[in-house]
Parts: sequence; structure tokens; C-alpha cells
Amino acid sequence: MCFNETNGRISKLMSMIKALPINLSNLQKTVLQQIVRGTTNPYRLVRRAKLILAAASGESNSSISRRLELDRVQVRQWRSRWFEEREKLSAAEEQQVTEKALMVLIKGILSDRPRPGTTKSFTVRTSSPDCSDRL
Repeated sequence: MCFNETNGRISKLMSMIKALPINLSNLQKTVLQQIVRGTTNPYRLVRRAKLILAAASGESNSSISRRLELDRVQVRQWRSRWFEEREKLSAAEEQQVTEKALMVLIKGILSDRPRPGTTKSFTVRTSSPDCSDRL
């Protein structure tokens, strides 16, 4: 892709967009750190937890994307998803959910959303008793 005036403007606009602020409670931070340290957690989950911890510490999207080898769009997306769920997290903590329940909630937030496409289906094919349709 060539750099031209239009690309320059888009690039400038992208850099001017303020990153959404991420504020973590002590419990949320503890749970995210447990995810990062967990030896059996999926790599994607660990990387997303690291992303949120970095965002909460004030690190820029560009810096996070370089360090975690992610596209800035992905960093912005996960920061945005966390930001959207902040009220749900706060409500759970106000209800004094257990650390385990908060872990489940956070893992749900950091997991992939269902993607569009056809649903997987399995149909049973019935054959005639003489099995004449088989080769």
C-alpha cells in the first residue's frame, strides 16, 4: 500500500484517538495476574490478560501491540470489550462474588465471541435394509 495524503490523514486520525481508560480493582488485577501465571491457560487468554493489565498500567495501544506482537486494531478491540464490561465486573464485585466466580466472568469477557456462519449440524442418514446404496 502506498503512502499518500489520504493514508496520512487516516494514520494521523488513528493516532489522535484516545485509548479507552482501563481501571482495575485489586481483585480484578489479582485474577488477571492468576490467568497470566496459570500454566494450563490457553495462550490467547494469557495474552489478552496481559493486554488488559498493560492497558490498566497506562501503556499505549502502540506499545502494547509491539510488546505482545498484536495488531493495534486487536489491542483497541480488547480494550474496548473490557471497557464495555466494566459495569458487569463492578456489579459482580458489589455482590461480593467469590474470586472463582470473578475468574469465570473475566475468562468469559476475554474469550472469543461466536462468529457468524452456518451452525454445525449432524444428520443421521438412514439407509435401506439391503444397503444397496453403498459402494
